[in-house]
Amino acid sequence: MTIDISKVGERGQIVIPQDIRKKLHIQQGEKFLVINHDGDIIFRPLRNIKSIERLEEDIIDMQIAAKRWNEIEEGKKTVTSKEEFLHELKTW
Repeated sequence: MTIDISKVGERGQIVIPQDIRKKLHIQQGEKFLVINHDGDIIFRPLRNIKSIERLEEDIIDMQIAAKRWNEIEEGKKTVTSKEEFLHELKTW
């Protein structure tokens, strides 16, 4: 997983960081599905949309990630090692 920070520009554009564009092979002009889900913005390249069921699974994954992020910000959870994270991930 790669996490980076971006900002909204003057015309409402959001720049996807270069390292993420390279890893995902995102080209100029590529179209995205943009979803507002409970205050979270989800961008999915249209080429990756295989089914509504898969999209629903991705939304659930985003909800879990958002919940964990909020717990970290509120001090309820701490950042764990990669091994601890992968162990916890298996329980999901």
